[in-house]
Amino acid sequence: MGKVTGFIVFAVFAVIACAQPAFAQGTEQEREACTPDAMRLCGQFIPDADRIEACLRNAGPRLSPACYAVFNPPRATDQTRRAQQRSRRPPPPPSDDDDE
Repeated sequence: MGKVTGFIVFAVFAVIACAQPAFAQGTEQEREACTPDAMRLCGQFIPDADRIEACLRNAGPRLSPACYAVFNPPRATDQTRRAQQRSRRPPPPPSDDDDE
């Protein structure tokens, strides 16, 4: 790698690390997962963190599997979703059956 290319790569990493309040809010693992995709797919938006995040969100299947999981976490299974819905339902009202 030439000196100029090395400097450009270093500068891009420095800008990503320092100038991304929205993207930088993720965990270190999320940033590590998405930094290569940010450079590959959204480099034209550096240093604008909001535009980089929007670009990554819109990249869909072009993202690496690790970065795709950051922006599109796996959904709960149907069984888990039904159990969560049942637990959120209010209890039935008391019956007014007074057979006295």
